[in-house]
Amino acid sequence: MFTLSPDVCCLFLAVLLVDLLPESSCGNNPRYEKFLNQHRDEPRSRFHGRYCNTLMGSRGLTKPECKEVNTFIHGSKRQIRAVCSRQHFRVTTCTLRGGSTRPPCEYKENISPRYIVIGCEGGWPVHYDESQIVTSL
Repeated sequence: MFTLSPDVCCLFLAVLLVDLLPESSCGNNPRYEKFLNQHRDEPRSRFHGRYCNTLMGSRGLTKPECKEVNTFIHGSKRQIRAVCSRQHFRVTTCTLRGGSTRPPCEYKENISPRYIVIGCEGGWPVHYDESQIVTSL
């Protein structure tokens, strides 16, 4: 029969409980929530040719001025938190058309697999820094 010491049992239980907690309960971080609002769309929303215009507007990224460029990551919260992995993500980059940042905002979209660079605070993603196109899959 296999037995575990009380210390090992407590450690195992703590790890198990943290893993089972909903991700939202761990992320009581306003900057993390803002990051998710601005940069996460999983699964990718379907707006039939109006993806960027619709999503940028619904996420509040067009007021008071049109955000010039924004990227949406199509991955789970858990995958995004593990960005130190060598995993690439499907992303959609929305780029403002024309020269004015005043509404109404019109965007063009570019969908591609990319490696992403994210700034973290206390282990939580809080800033999308950049991405590089995946050259081979």
